[in-house]
Amino acid sequence: YGIEMAAEEKGTVLGRPIELIVEDTRVKPPVAVTKAEKLVYKDDCKALIGVFSSGVGLALSKNIDKLNVPFVSTHVMTTKFYGLHPLVFRSGQLANDQTAVGNVKGILARPDLKDRTYYVIVHDYSWGHDAGERFIALAKENGIKVYNDTYDKAPIKTKDWSSYISKIKASGADGVYMAFITNVIPAFAKQTSDFGLQGKVKLVSAAAPGPLELEAGGEACHGIFGASDWAWDVDNANSNDWEMRFWKKFNTIPSDAAVHSYVGAMNLFNAIEKAGSTDAKAIADALRGISFDGPYGNVRISAKDNCMRNSAVLTETMAAPENPFGAKVYMKVLKTFTADELGPPE
Repeated sequence: YGIEMAAEEKGTVLGRPIELIVEDTRVKPPVAVTKAEKLVYKDDCKALIGVFSSGVGLALSKNIDKLNVPFVSTHVMTTKFYGLHPLVFRSGQLANDQTAVGNVKGILARPDLKDRTYYVIVHDYSWGHDAGERFIALAKENGIKVYNDTYDKAPIKTKDWSSYISKIKASGADGVYMAFITNVIPAFAKQTSDFGLQGKVKLVSAAAPGPLELEAGGEACHGIFGASDWAWDVDNANSNDWEMRFWKKFNTIPSDAAVHSYVGAMNLFNAIEKAGSTDAKAIADALRGISFDGPYGNVRISAKDNCMRNSAVLTETMAAPENPFGAKVYMKVLKTFTADELGPPE
C-alpha cells in the first residue's frame, strides 16, 4: 500500500509513468531470487524494492551482481545490510542495532523497567537472531539483567505459544524482549495475558505490532513497549496529513510498515529522477546521500553505508483516545529519538 501510494503521488519519473510489478516472495529466499530474476530479465524492471524478511533481503543481495539493478529494502532490519553492496540500500525500517539502542535507552529511563530481568525470545531466522544478539549485548553493557544469553528461537509458523510462556513463567523473569514478525506480537501478548502475566511481565518489542492485530487483541495488548520509526500518534503536519490520505485511500489503519514502504519508494523514485537515467550505477550513486521529508521526518540514506538515518519514537500500547480511525488500541508516543541518538555514527 505504501509503495502504491508513493507511485500514485509521484506520478511520473523521467517523463514516464511509474509501473509497479508485484511478486510475492512467500517469505522464502529461493522463491524471492526466482521472482527477482523474472522481474529483471523478463519484465525489464529497473529497480527492486520491498521485502519483509531479512533472510529474503540477504538472498537477493547475494545475487545482486547477477541482477545488476538497485535493491532498496523497506523492512529488512539485520545489521548485515550496512555497506553490504554498492547496489543494496535500506530506506524504511530501523536496523536491529538502532532498535536495541532505543529500547535500552527507554528501559534505563524507566524505574519500573530498568531493574527487571529480561527473557529473550525471537523468531528463528536471521532477523530474529540478530535482534536478540544486539539487545543482549547492549543490555549487558548497560547493566540490564538478561535471563537467557542464548535466547529462545521459535519457528516462524508458531501459533501456540503456551510452551514458551510456561518457560518464561517458570524462569521468574519479569520482562520479555521479543523479536517477532509484527502480526504475531499481539497474538503472543494475548496468550501471555491468558497465562495471567499481563501487568506482571513487561513486554518489550524489537518491532512495532500491527495495528489491525492490536485491535483484535484488545486490552490484552496494552503495555507493549518498544522503539520504532513511526506510530499514528506522531503529531506533526506531514504525519497527520499522510495518515489521513492513507486512511481515505485504503480504508484501513495506517501501519509503520506502510510508512516504511512509502518513504523508501519516494527515495527510490527521487533518486532515479536525480540520476536522470535508469542505469543501475547512476541510480545507486544518486541514492547515496538522498533524503525525503515524510511522516517520520527526514529519512536520509547515508553515503557511508547505504542505510538510512532518521528519528524514531519510543511507544507503549494502551487504550486509544478518540481518533478518526475508530481504533481502540494505539501506540502512544513517549519519546522521540534523533538520528544521532540511535546511530550508528557516520
